[in-house]
Amino acid sequence: MVGVTATIPCKYATDPGALTPAQWSGKLAALRSRGAADADHRVAECLAALAYWRVRRVLDADREHLNPAHVPALADMLKHAHPAVAR
Repeated sequence: MVGVTATIPCKYATDPGALTPAQWSGKLAALRSRGAADADHRVAECLAALAYWRVRRVLDADREHLNPAHVPALADMLKHAHPAVAR
């Protein structure tokens, strides 16, 4: 979702690989069509899974081009924003 910047706690730690991106997107669309709000834990679960798949898709596409020396910095950015790109 564009403009969604707050982290919504997701107490259900569902494996994002349990569904395909299309299935997560469909689940999110179904929830939205029924009026589920951004604060709904099921919406948060879908958004988290879709974020996982976006990052994974980029990593898979560029993995062979990554310098192994940069992997720790990338892993660190998953935990918190890097000062150069923090908004």
